[in-house]
Amino acid sequence: MEIRILTESEQERYENAILAMLTEGDAEFVPPLSTRTSTTQSDLNGKMKGTGGVLSYFAAVKKQRILAATEEDKLVGFVSFKENFVDERIGEEYLPNIYISTLLVAPEGRGKGLTRRMYEVLFAEYEHANVFTRTWSTNEAHIKILSKFGFETMLVLKNHRGNGIDTVYFKKCIRSF
Repeated sequence: MEIRILTESEQERYENAILAMLTEGDAEFVPPLSTRTSTTQSDLNGKMKGTGGVLSYFAAVKKQRILAATEEDKLVGFVSFKENFVDERIGEEYLPNIYISTLLVAPEGRGKGLTRRMYEVLFAEYEHANVFTRTWSTNEAHIKILSKFGFETMLVLKNHRGNGIDTVYFKKCIRSF
């Protein structure tokens, strides 16, 4: 298993595999990726419907950096992320940073510690950066991994993804704020 941040040309080579993984994993996300228009949109209540299906989400992923896990040159997992991301929730005081927008492991790669290993590679590459991500409150497996890596809850948006499903922002900072 090889885990690395892809160069621009490598990223282009894996685009079809990334799109296939997003399509296969679409319904595992809350809300599904096919209802979203970007990787950072703030309206996630499930009432809005993207018009491009997974392709709209994929278009946003393609503009980001990709950390890929490959086995015999086959993509088995990836993390898409933005460097030095600033929005209404993550201010300039948190620079330098990375914002993890998508983490996905193919079914055949699950249960093998791949998510943990991808995070370790990402942290080693960006050891001097603050790290942010978000997920939904019922995504217990991912929240457990984030906790093990020392992420702290930064913000909870109640019922943001539907009744009883909150959006939870997490941060792992290299210094206190």
